[in-house]
Amino acid sequence: MLDAGDMFFSTKNLNKDNVESERYRASVMIEAYQKIGYDAINIGNYELLSGLKFLKSLDEKCSIPFISANLTDAKTGKLLFEPYIVIERNGLTLGIIGVTGMKPDTLKSVASKDYVESGNAFIKKLKKKVDLIAVLANVDRKEQQQLSKSFPEADFIFTSGSTNMTRKNSPQKEDGPFVYSFGKQGKYLSVLTTDIKNSNTKLVDVSTHKNKIKSINKRFERLQKKDPDKSLEEIYSSQANVLRLIDQYRLDIAKAEASLKDAVNTINFETIALSRSVKDDKDILAFVDKSLETCNRLNKSPAKNKSSDHAHKGHNHGSKISKSKKKKNKPLPSKVTK
Repeated sequence: MLDAGDMFFSTKNLNKDNVESERYRASVMIEAYQKIGYDAINIGNYELLSGLKFLKSLDEKCSIPFISANLTDAKTGKLLFEPYIVIERNGLTLGIIGVTGMKPDTLKSVASKDYVESGNAFIKKLKKKVDLIAVLANVDRKEQQQLSKSFPEADFIFTSGSTNMTRKNSPQKEDGPFVYSFGKQGKYLSVLTTDIKNSNTKLVDVSTHKNKIKSINKRFERLQKKDPDKSLEEIYSSQANVLRLIDQYRLDIAKAEASLKDAVNTINFETIALSRSVKDDKDILAFVDKSLETCNRLNKSPAKNKSSDHAHKGHNHGSKISKSKKKKNKPLPSKVTK
């Protein structure tokens, strides 16, 4: 499990009234992540809001690696954190690189190198050493649209920095890289399952093709309702535009089915709504309730919002699990990649 950044703090406006509460919130978030079993955290905009000293103090106490390939000490020019980690899962080696393009302007002790150049430099370094490469990118909504062009040699790009959310039917580049965004406030768990049988063969996002087929079949059902006893061609014989649409739908289904049939290495993406129907872990729930109670007690803001009881409120940090399988399709443990 990985975090793409922007996990700390519930607001960008840290001040004397809320800073103690917000720093406590960040520290218990880290503690919770350790309990869950995260593998790495990308340093993004929110992580830097309370200054480098505070961030480093958390890094020293945390067993989860903080990563960043482009944040440097403004005086020495040296990277502040490890630029990447390498994870091994069921015979697969995964390289995880972290970048951000959203450093707070007021933070003068930290410099930010060009995140595209930095990310690509480490992709080049890792490309022949690992099976798959994922980039954790903390960038704004506009720049997220360019990420597949910015990191063409990556296999996956997981984003934070906006409230964008990837759906099952979201279009992806056929040859990758595959870009995923995760909404806001931790409302959804995104799961990416990979099945690698031949490292020399391209990855195929089967979830996109499956959902395209499902969506088109629903459209056919709606068209058929007009007269269940006739063919679609008979029903719409006088409507050339509808007939053209039907032909295109059939071509799209045939193409999607062919892609599924030919797929060797597959990706399946799904989102799970963390609604009340999801059973709580009693120990984690008790930990969260106690932590939120302490946050509210420490917050001295005169107009604090008591309903703001979510540790991720108002921002996105790209939470996801990725399960990888190789050859014999053995499932990964629950803590893998985000």
